[in-house]
Amino acid sequence: MCQVKQMNEEIFSNNLLKTVAEIKKHMDLSNSSYKFLIEPVEEKDKYLDGGDEMMKRLVLSPENIGGKKLSLKDTVDVLGGLFPKAPIWINVSFLEIEEEIAIFKLECSSRFRKPTLLKNAETGHAPFKAVL
Repeated sequence: MCQVKQMNEEIFSNNLLKTVAEIKKHMDLSNSSYKFLIEPVEEKDKYLDGGDEMMKRLVLSPENIGGKKLSLKDTVDVLGGLFPKAPIWINVSFLEIEEEIAIFKLECSSRFRKPTLLKNAETGHAPFKAVL
């Protein structure tokens, strides 16, 4: 299994766009504009370290991101707050079309880990996985 060696804003952004392209191709979507709805997932019996707790309380809180449809840049800024650490996994699914804009849901782990520990490396765009 291949392992991710590094993570930064550019790699994270490109990996998200690769995942979106995979979903768009599968669903035959032609929209060139998109936004993202981030939904942190509470994982039972999983350890959150200090950085995870800070991100959960301040950045991934319902008050900060709940129900907001974010641009690519804002999404990378939110989820990239601890680079080179990133959410250990992120499931991406198509939600809806809203005023010509494709909306994608990002269900993500609240655990931020170094690149070598990220899941979905086999997709070629870790930590993202297209949910088709």
